[in-house]
Amino acid sequence: MTTAFALASKGRIGESFTTQPMGCVLAIAAGMTFVAAIWTLATGRTVWPVYERLLGARLAWFAGIAALLAWGYKTALMRGWMG
Repeated sequence: MTTAFALASKGRIGESFTTQPMGCVLAIAAGMTFVAAIWTLATGRTVWPVYERLLGARLAWFAGIAALLAWGYKTALMRGWMG
């Protein structure tokens, strides 16, 4: 995931996603968290109500399934099952 995170931080999202999908998603989430922190520092207003609506059981299930799919993708790629 380190390579995918580094690629995403350089703006190479497509390459990041093909390297490791979950690393790309986590890099984007980290960037969104950074922007939210700057917003809170600059305005004194929190974005927690938005996050509170997003963070729920559905998101947790989605994240878990996405992590398993990303792991399966990377395993298939490393074993040569995917060109």
